[in-house]
Amino acid sequence: MVSQKISAFSIRRLNPFNGVLQVFSTENARALSSNGVVWEIQVLSDTPQGLWANMPFNGKEFYTFGRWTIDSGLQQVPVNPLFNVRDMIASAEQLITALSQVIDDLPFPMADIYEQWLLDEQSLAPVALLTSCRKAVEMSRCDSAKWVAAERGDFSFISARLVEREQPNDDGYNPRVHASILEALIRHRGGQHHRRAWFKHSPDGTLSPYHESAPVLVPWTFPDLPVTEDWEDEEARRLVADYIAWRAPQLLQLHGLGPVTRERLERIAVTQAEAVERLWRLYPEIHNKDLLNSARVEAKIRYSNRK
Repeated sequence: MVSQKISAFSIRRLNPFNGVLQVFSTENARALSSNGVVWEIQVLSDTPQGLWANMPFNGKEFYTFGRWTIDSGLQQVPVNPLFNVRDMIASAEQLITALSQVIDDLPFPMADIYEQWLLDEQSLAPVALLTSCRKAVEMSRCDSAKWVAAERGDFSFISARLVEREQPNDDGYNPRVHASILEALIRHRGGQHHRRAWFKHSPDGTLSPYHESAPVLVPWTFPDLPVTEDWEDEEARRLVADYIAWRAPQLLQLHGLGPVTRERLERIAVTQAEAVERLWRLYPEIHNKDLLNSARVEAKIRYSNRK
C-alpha cells in the first residue's frame, strides 16, 4: 500500500468556547471528533458539477460520508449518486484504518498556535480569547470582534448569581438573558472599538505579539483560561465564575492548564457527571482520577436508569 501523508492535531472551538476538536486527516479524507468517540468522516471528492462532462470543473471539497465509532464501525450517510462512491469508500476505509491505530493517543497536540485576544481598553490586559488559527495566513478570515458566551440557540447558561438577584434567563423577549449580560460585561472591557490583538504561542508555551501594533505583555498577564478572572467588581467576578463552572467539563480539554487551575476545574466539573463521561478521553491530564472516575460511574448509572 502506498504510504499517505497523515496529520493529527486539535483545535479549540471558540466564540463561543465549546471544547476542543480533534482532527485526523489523510490525503483524501479527514475525521473530526469533539469527544474522541464519535467521529464524523469526511471524504475529499470532486464537486457534483465537476463530474458532469459538459460542466466546468469546480475542484474538490470535503463531504460528510458517515459517522464512525470503534465499537459500531462506520454508519454511512446517503451519498449523492453523482459521486464516485467506490473511491469515497476506499478513502474512508484507509482513513479509519489509520485512525484506529492512534485512537489511544488522544488528545492530539494543539495546532491553533495563533490567538486573537480581546484586550482591556485601558490597561491592555487580555480579557477573553476571541479566536485562533493554525496558520498566519488564516488570520484575516478568523478575525472576531465580539466575544460570544453561547450559541444563539443555547439557553443553558444559568448564572447562580443572577438567579440570586431574581434575574430570569428568559424575559419574554430574550431566552438567553444571562449569556447576554455576561457578553456585555466582557465586551465592555474592550471599549467601543473592541480593542484586540494577535499573539503567537511559542514552543515554551508563552505568548508573544504577532503584529507590531500588539502590546508586549509578560507571560503571566495571560489568563490560564479563555476568559480572565481578574475583575475589580465582585458581581462581575461571580458572573464569570458561573460561566467557568458551566463550561468546566469542556475547559478541562485545554492543553497547558496550570495544575492548580486543572484541579479546581475537576472539582467543579464533576457536578456535570454526564458531560465528564462524554469528554474525559480528551483531557490532556487528570489530576484527581478517583474523583473523575466517581463522576463517570454516576453518569453511567443515570444513563442506565433512563433506559
